[in-house]
Amino acid sequence: MIPAELAWLFWDVDPRAIDLVRDRDYVVERIMARGDLQAMRWLARHVDRDALTDFLRRKGHRLAPRERAFWSLIAGVPYEAKPGGGRPPWAG
Repeated sequence: MIPAELAWLFWDVDPRAIDLVRDRDYVVERIMARGDLQAMRWLARHVDRDALTDFLRRKGHRLAPRERAFWSLIAGVPYEAKPGGGRPPWAG
């Protein structure tokens, strides 16, 4: 369950309805992309490293380069940053 202090990250859904197993990718991506230090610590405590690694390998391209580089370091996933930081695919 998402703690009340992180509910602000899930403005588009009822945070009480989130199931960490069923909605893991949604939660991981939202916290990796928009979370503050408290949210990042919560994520690191509640989602194991293998799950973070799995997410980064499958969907890491959806994160901005800075967030992807940070979480790749945390999860131990190799990440080669492009010169100038690169641009995420959604930035065009």
